Amino acid sequence: MSLERIKSIVKTGEADCNVFLLYGEEEFLKAHYQKKLSELFMPDAMEELNTFHFDGKAYDLKAVDEAIESLPVFADKKLLVFCDSLIFKPDGRTGATAEYREYWENRLKDIPEYVYLLFVEKEIDKRSALYKFVTKQYIAAEFAYLDENEMTNWTVGLFKNLGKSISYPDAKYLIEITDSGMLSVKREAEKLVSYVAGEVVTKKDILEMVTPSVENKVFDMIDALTAKNLELALSRLNDLFLLKEDANRILGALIYHVDKLVNTKLLLEEGADKSAIMSKLKCAPFQASKYMRDCGKYDLNELFRLLKQCAQADAYLKSNSMDNNTLLELLLVESV
Repeated sequence: MSLERIKSIVKTGEADCNVFLLYGEEEFLKAHYQKKLSELFMPDAMEELNTFHFDGKAYDLKAVDEAIESLPVFADKKLLVFCDSLIFKPDGRTGATAEYREYWENRLKDIPEYVYLLFVEKEIDKRSALYKFVTKQYIAAEFAYLDENEMTNWTVGLFKNLGKSISYPDAKYLIEITDSGMLSVKREAEKLVSYVAGEVVTKKDILEMVTPSVENKVFDMIDALTAKNLELALSRLNDLFLLKEDANRILGALIYHVDKLVNTKLLLEEGADKSAIMSKLKCAPFQASKYMRDCGKYDLNELFRLLKQCAQADAYLKSNSMDNNTLLELLLVESV
């Protein structure tokens, strides 16, 4: 409902609210509506004196107060944009400190009508008092990953808008091998459209032009390891080395995916559905489907063993003088 209100405000140009919280994993949509709202609330004069941007969780609260309390300069409104302020996370270690949260708990009760506040957050906690207050008094909109059908349809439409066509299965394949989110797919689509001479983008074009994400290549490596195919696993690892991927990042991705496969397998045994798995694992719909589809191929004990070996390799990477790439190769050899 809140997103529908934002769409209506953008369309009509008439706002019945002056504080907005945009949050969620889908950066493309979040950035889109941040831009639209910023353009709508941008002061019509003396922009540099009436627009303020605050990034991160450590900013000058006195400067915020001054920006809110002072009247607009030769304009009828002011715009304050906060990116990743983390005030909607009550944990002082990973979120904003108590000082900032307490400030906003009081400040948000008294915002002049000529001041527009826009909070754009990657992380929030829906249990926080501030989040509940904003959802009740103002507008908070979540931008979650599109589900698989929505994402595939959007990708097909994106190619059409770019002057090309792509089949539904090929669009789905492109999404599967690309980093999560619309922005990553859009970048690859624009690259493909520039490369392909004909009117149709095919899977062959994707294979030639799109480099699968590190995560996707790591998934192939896990498949090879569990199939006891050392040659293929080492080949996938070498592909990553050729792409100049850092050994720590490769190992981190390996640990991440093995952990997700373990947890998916355990959740499915408990009767969890796809929605619950997405929520627990904090992953995109395509990723959840892949974990659910693939975890059945693996023995749980084998996954636990691989996870333990990865943890040992991580310790070696941080303390051993041996070449990091060689350490990863040894990890694969010992895992088969």
